[in-house]
This record gives sequence, C-alpha cells and structure tokens, in this order.
Amino acid sequence: MDFFCKDVNMDDASKLKACQQELLHRKAQHTAVQKDIADLEKTKHDLQHTAMELSIRTERLQESIESDKLGKQKQDLILQKQMDDTMVEIDSLLKEQSNVREELTRIEEERSELEKQLKVSYSMPQKRWIFTGSTNEDGQRGVAFDIKPHIRYPIEGGSAVITLEDEAVADKILEMEEHVIPLADCRLKIKSHPLKLQMLEDIEIKTRVCKKRILISEIPKGITSDQLLDKLELHFSKQKNFGGEVDHIELLEDSGNVVITFAAEGIAENLTKREFQHMEFRGIDKRISLRVSPFIKGEIVNLTVGEVVSRKSVLFTGIPDIMDEELLQDSLEIHFQKESNGGGEVDQFAYIPEGKSGIVCFEADNETAE
Repeated sequence: MDFFCKDVNMDDASKLKACQQELLHRKAQHTAVQKDIADLEKTKHDLQHTAMELSIRTERLQESIESDKLGKQKQDLILQKQMDDTMVEIDSLLKEQSNVREELTRIEEERSELEKQLKVSYSMPQKRWIFTGSTNEDGQRGVAFDIKPHIRYPIEGGSAVITLEDEAVADKILEMEEHVIPLADCRLKIKSHPLKLQMLEDIEIKTRVCKKRILISEIPKGITSDQLLDKLELHFSKQKNFGGEVDHIELLEDSGNVVITFAAEGIAENLTKREFQHMEFRGIDKRISLRVSPFIKGEIVNLTVGEVVSRKSVLFTGIPDIMDEELLQDSLEIHFQKESNGGGEVDQFAYIPEGKSGIVCFEADNETAE
C-alpha cells in the first residue's frame, strides 16, 4: 500500500511517527476490510445454504404439486369411471323401467282380457257339471281327473283288428308275426302287426269373443225350428229391441241354442250387456226370457300328438276276399280263440274285406288305456 508524508519540511522523527500512525490507520482499515470480507463470505455461504434449502424445498414443492396433479388426474379418472358406470347403470335401469312398464301394460291388458272373459263366463249359458276326479286334503296341491280317450283308427280293406283279454296273448301273437289259418278248402296266411294309435297329448286353444255374433240359450221346448228362427230373426232385427240387420241365423242341433250373426259390429256387445231378452211365442201363454251370451270362437294354436301302442290289440293284414265276410270273420276269431294257436280269450274282433274301409274306435278299459 502506497503512502506519503504530508509535511516534507518536518524532521525525520516526525515523519516516521506520522508514517507509523498512517500505517496503523491503514492496518485498522485493512483489518476492517478483512472482517467485512469474512462477513461477506459468511453471508454468501449462508445465502448459498439458504438458496440450496429453497431449491430443495422448491423441488419438493414441485414434486408435491406434480404428485397432487397426478393424484387429481387419477381421482378425476376414477370419478369419470364412476360417472360412466353410473350412466351405464342409469341406462340399464331406464331399460329395465321400460321393460317393467311394457310388462305392466301387458299384464294390464291380460287382466282386462281376463275380466272380459270373466264377464263372458258369467253370462254364458248355464250347464251342470259333475266332478268325478279327486283332490288332496289339507290344502295339498294336486288334482286328478278321469279322462278317457276316444281314438278312431282307420282300417283298410283286407285287414282285421282283434282285442284280447290278456296282454300276454297279444304279445305272443305279435312274436309269431305270420299266422296260418286253416279253412275248409285252403290255408290262409296272414301277418300280425302292433297297433299304433295316434293320441292327443297336449292342446292349446285360444278363445276370443266374436264381435258380430251372439248365442241365444234357455229356449223353451215345443217350438218348431222354423218358427223359432223366424221369430228370433224378426225380434233381433228391430232397433227397439237393441238389434240390427241380421246376416245369418243358425240352430245348433246338439244343444238347441241359436247363433245369430249381425251385419255390423257393436250390436252383439250391446245385447250381451243386457243379458236377457223377453219374447212371446205362439202356443206359449207367458213371455219367455231368453239368455243372450257372447259367442266364443276357439282356435287351436298348439297341438301335440303322440304315438301309443295298444297293449291288447293286434292288426292283421293281407287277408284276401276268398269267402263270405261273416264266415271268414268267424273262422279268424275261432282260430285266435284257441290257446293251441297261441291265442286266448277274444274281447272284440273286426274284419274289413277288400274293397271296403272302416274305422275302429278305441277307449280306455277299466285297467289300462288301450
């Protein structure tokens, strides 16, 4: 460090003293500067340390922000998936609700139809029924009905059907297949076959009320059919009797009831709502109340037919027309009546000669169904 003496005229001692003082002063300044430098270094070091801590905190804060951002994105994805799932569930519930509404509509329509049928049942002609089945007691479910089948079996000419008392005899005849029948002048060879019958297993009938027809019942006896039909047609064609133009009228021979068909719809419904019509007939002193019922039309929508083999009956084919029909039938029946020919007690026998055809009716016997 350069310095100089201010007074060049002073003596050497004074100059030396002044120089020493100046030197001390400069040393003090130097020491102060060194201290300031150390303080600055310390401050710099502290600032660097603080900056490093801030940098670390900043990095941690950024990592936390990134983590929070990722967490938020993940949470958003989870919420979005939950929303999507909820929307899918809502769509499913809406579809289910629509299906339930459709089902309720169908049930309501079915209920309405059943109510109509119930009203129709109330207004149907009365008929007495006798239940011959059996039911379980104590509220147990189960009903048994005694239903006997009535099967018609067509037979071609040159054939015969035999029904025996014992199933074992029928089985023996079927096992032999071919049978030789001795006649007066010849021997007759015929074949035996199992009798396969078509039997109804299940039937489904759809019924509906005819909009143009009515059924007239509770008609008194003693009225001729012509008088009855003319009187009914005249009565129900008049508007004052709530009728209309009659298109057709028919007497049901099996029940004695009458079916009337009108040209327009609506007339039949109005008449069935009133249920009874009062009329006078020639030869009957008092007025007669006739029941007016809806005409129910049935349609077979499902039919299942199964095959059953008769256990006691046998079909024979290949029988030529070589002698009198009655004599040939007697000869065949006598042959299968004998145990020596593999036969047994004959219950029924039917023979159809060539050139003719016939129908054999089968019913259930007391033990098993034929």
